[in-house]
Amino acid sequence: MLWKFSSCLHNPRLAKLLLHQCTVQTRQMAKVSVNGVGINYEQAGTGPHTVLCMPGALGSALTDFGPQLKSLAGAELTLVAWDPPGYGLSRPPDRSFGPLFFREDAEAAAGLMQALGYDKYSVMGWSDGGNSAVILAAMRPENVTKLVIWGANAYVTDKDSELYEAVRDIDKWSERMKAPMLELYGEGYFRSTWNAWVDGISALKNTELHMFPEGKHNLHMRFADEFNTLVTDFLMGR
Repeated sequence: MLWKFSSCLHNPRLAKLLLHQCTVQTRQMAKVSVNGVGINYEQAGTGPHTVLCMPGALGSALTDFGPQLKSLAGAELTLVAWDPPGYGLSRPPDRSFGPLFFREDAEAAAGLMQALGYDKYSVMGWSDGGNSAVILAAMRPENVTKLVIWGANAYVTDKDSELYEAVRDIDKWSERMKAPMLELYGEGYFRSTWNAWVDGISALKNTELHMFPEGKHNLHMRFADEFNTLVTDFLMGR
């Protein structure tokens, strides 16, 4: 599917004044096989700097990066927004959430960019996509030039798990929030996969956050006794 959008005003009196501002942006949606999975992606823009866009939980190129595909992509940036395996139009397979699902998405994303012929690219990641983007950058430093992430998290606490559990029931979501997901997945797949995501992300907990109010860069030296006790208790499961 090939879409072309023009930002030019078709008015002869304004054409000359706006000629320098007029751009034609090409948007292309397609699928490519990555490790036997048909990965759906949308590409927009014609710029020399390529950016991979990684969506959040159950997200897709269109649901999570529509405004960027429309107006961020252009003469400077080429955006590649994808649907991770089991998300959006990258189905089958149905999605599962094992303990390594962030890494699995990072590996699949790297495979997508390789299949598309991109050797150097930046990555933008939102929410779960931000988590996988960090892993991707660490795995492929020779490929990832710059990283932009937001709404990501480095750990899952008990409080986080409580928040995830509070949004498990999609019947409690607002119509605005769940409408795009229902349209994309249908109620059955959305409900079951969202439940699986809550279970999967919650299984990553058992994280503890300890604050050293006066801690500096070398807190393991300045507060050695406290640090050593905390590490021992954590590693020994006490």
